[in-house]
Amino acid sequence: MKIAIVGGGTGGHVYPGIAVAQAWKDRAEIVFLGQKNKFEGQVVPQAGFQLIPIAASPISRKISLSLFKTGWSLLLGTLQSFRFLRKFKPDIILGTGGYVAAPALMGAVFLKIPIIIHEQNAYPSLTNRLLARAAKVVCISLPPAGKHFSRAKKVIITGNPVRSAIFNYDRKKAREELGLADQDQLVLIAGGSQGARSVNRAVVRWLKNNEIKKNWKIVHATGRNNYSEVLAYYNKIGVNPEEKSYLQMLPYIENMGQFMAAADLFVGRSGATTVSEIIARGIPAILIPYPFAAEDHQTANARFLEENGSAIILPDEELEAGKLASLVEELLNDRKRLEKMGRKSVFLRQGNSVEKISKVMETVLQDINAGKKGGENLGK
Repeated sequence: MKIAIVGGGTGGHVYPGIAVAQAWKDRAEIVFLGQKNKFEGQVVPQAGFQLIPIAASPISRKISLSLFKTGWSLLLGTLQSFRFLRKFKPDIILGTGGYVAAPALMGAVFLKIPIIIHEQNAYPSLTNRLLARAAKVVCISLPPAGKHFSRAKKVIITGNPVRSAIFNYDRKKAREELGLADQDQLVLIAGGSQGARSVNRAVVRWLKNNEIKKNWKIVHATGRNNYSEVLAYYNKIGVNPEEKSYLQMLPYIENMGQFMAAADLFVGRSGATTVSEIIARGIPAILIPYPFAAEDHQTANARFLEENGSAIILPDEELEAGKLASLVEELLNDRKRLEKMGRKSVFLRQGNSVEKISKVMETVLQDINAGKKGGENLGK
């Protein structure tokens, strides 16, 4: 059996594909299509899978010279995908989003290769919306996405695959290893690598201008690219993070599963991966959607959690220290509310998403094989 997977640009599009690939690697030959100079170019080979490079560029939504670049990249990428897929002959192709998926899935359409699409966000990407009609099944992570796939043949809620490391710790073990006492309340702040500056600066101002209770502990992950800038900002306003016993400032959290298991409250962006992980761990959250995310999908993700009582949205334009401080204090001072938000977050879990997506793939493959045996080409 052969499987092709395409998706890229961000971890939110790449990691679900890798999770599925790892579940199938012992029973299928798997290749990824993507761009070498983007996120997938690094992490896919690191995960042990081959990446076939194809051309792609963002789909322009305005009439401008960039349309020519988009059109040429789409044509070239489709031709490259067509040539590779015709030679590789995959039984199925899984698209996990990002503009790089468009040429690969179009190549699959021409070759009548069965397509499955996985959408991670509450508001689907343009690529997935445009190509949904060509898919045998569209798998969605969050229920609100379903209404945007009215023309799809079939839509199934599978949830979004979460890295296994997120579940490596139970709360007691994680808190013991981090040196937290029973009464301590841990706030985990992770702005993310994209658009984290406003989050980071608001956190710095909050810690400078507000009283921090003795039992509050704050872990501030700035993002690797922002660490030096944040440290300089702390110094500029006269704060030395190393002198604050309640504060741990990190460029990046390698063992996120440990910190998530120990956290009482999460503060950060609302990308698909983050939202899926805080749901998986049942963590109450203050979500600050990145305002320039494509299709404003982070706001849609955050709104779903807020409407279900597991998170509070703090718009980026309102992200000044006073508002952030008041929200954090309000929640930390109300343990019953935090516990209720956590329970509602757990209620949103979709179970084992990799297994659910794999089941969809198996069903599609079985239907196709049954059709071929009966003389019907279901790929047409």
